[in-house]
Amino acid sequence: MNPADELRTAAEKIRTLSKAISAPDERDQVFHAEGTDVTQGRTGLYDVATTQTTELADYIAAMHPGVGTALAAWLESWTGIEMYEAHALPEDARHALAVARQINGTAT
Repeated sequence: MNPADELRTAAEKIRTLSKAISAPDERDQVFHAEGTDVTQGRTGLYDVATTQTTELADYIAAMHPGVGTALAAWLESWTGIEMYEAHALPEDARHALAVARQINGTAT
């Protein structure tokens, strides 16, 4: 898979995952961590996850679908830019590929 495909695949995966847990109403995109419970919503709370630790709950709440959407947009912003790993890549391109590979599960 070439770098452009890796970035596109990661962006698509993040968008799919973000949509799967999006609130029924766009106004409900607030996530809360209380103890080990993560909930979603402004007007009503929807259970999202229960974790083993409060730190993990805080992390999940911070990485809500809005973060995923922004991350996908950043990865997609590289569309049309040719990247060849045989040549030196700019630092931000290396970071984008590293993130994409973590999302895709192909990091080495």
